[in-house]
Amino acid sequence: MTPKRDADTSATGDSPQRPQRASLADNPKGQKRFLALIREGQSISDAAAAMGLPRAAVYDQRKKDPEFAAALASTTAEAKEARKALRQAHRSAERESSTMWDYKRISEETAISVSTLRTYKKFGHMPPPDEPAGSSPLWLPETITDWMMNRPGQGFRSDLKDKDDS
Repeated sequence: MTPKRDADTSATGDSPQRPQRASLADNPKGQKRFLALIREGQSISDAAAAMGLPRAAVYDQRKKDPEFAAALASTTAEAKEARKALRQAHRSAERESSTMWDYKRISEETAISVSTLRTYKKFGHMPPPDEPAGSSPLWLPETITDWMMNRPGQGFRSDLKDKDDS
């Protein structure tokens, strides 16, 4: 028995035509819409999916069209900067509203590196955290301020005896 041919094949035996992949070529409105989605913060994959395009169609168009490639590069850079500014604004607002200090905030306030602060805590040279939270313990600002005022300066040797002790 010979297998039956699909209705899509022609009598000459050609294979069926593969459906055309959607693209951004010759579609300035589609390109503008795509770039607007990127500007709004969507990834290339998400923006392509929102337009019903495969991700590869965007990269194909980028290879073929230098103007689109330049527009895509500048738009993604703008979106990246906007996300970065938004994150910084959230962090600063969070920092202002926070009453507790973490290692990073203590480092900013005292000019002691985070790694040094972690070492101080490990060896008991820092006050105990006011709120233990795993690898990110928290201290009240007053606790750190008092510690900074009373901690020994650089070069203090606690293992040496005073001359008055001898």
